[in-house]
Amino acid sequence: WPRYVSKARTWSHLHPNIRQLDHPATQFLDSLRQHGVPVHMKDDPWPIELILERAKRGSHQSTTAHKDFVRDEMADFDDKSFWTVLPLESLLHLPNLRLSPLGCVPQRNRRLRLINDLTFYGVNDNTIKEAPADAMQFGRALDHMLHHIRHANPCYGPVYLAKIDISDGFYRIDLDKYTAPNLAVILPHE
Repeated sequence: WPRYVSKARTWSHLHPNIRQLDHPATQFLDSLRQHGVPVHMKDDPWPIELILERAKRGSHQSTTAHKDFVRDEMADFDDKSFWTVLPLESLLHLPNLRLSPLGCVPQRNRRLRLINDLTFYGVNDNTIKEAPADAMQFGRALDHMLHHIRHANPCYGPVYLAKIDISDGFYRIDLDKYTAPNLAVILPHE
């Protein structure tokens, strides 16, 4: 499994010189670049009978009506090395395999969005939180931007802002190849 994942991956979306940044998170980010995000669990590995039972139940019913979209989206993710689509039989030997249902969420005036329902079988609740506590800072971003705009050096000209939405942003950082099966999803049955 790890050898297959290493061959399937193309490159990290994190820059190889990220460690040279003057920032407290550079060592953490460089570790993610080299090894991927680890996914460690609090609960015991799932027995094969439970995996097969959950695989038989399948993905969320919302995917049934949108099988073509799911197929095309997963093929695109596979081409981009965001996901690896494999038959269940080839994964049953993995010691840390868990299956979560895949779902489709409609969005107003936009295309559907796939979701991995990691709450359905308790995968989220059993995932050990390993990111640094200060990695997710929300609530004061506007204050910080306004401060920087107000105190920008005028010799550089006017301040311009850009809002960028990175398509499939969470898929641009690899998972650790040894623990990635903890986040496997069930595709709709054909």
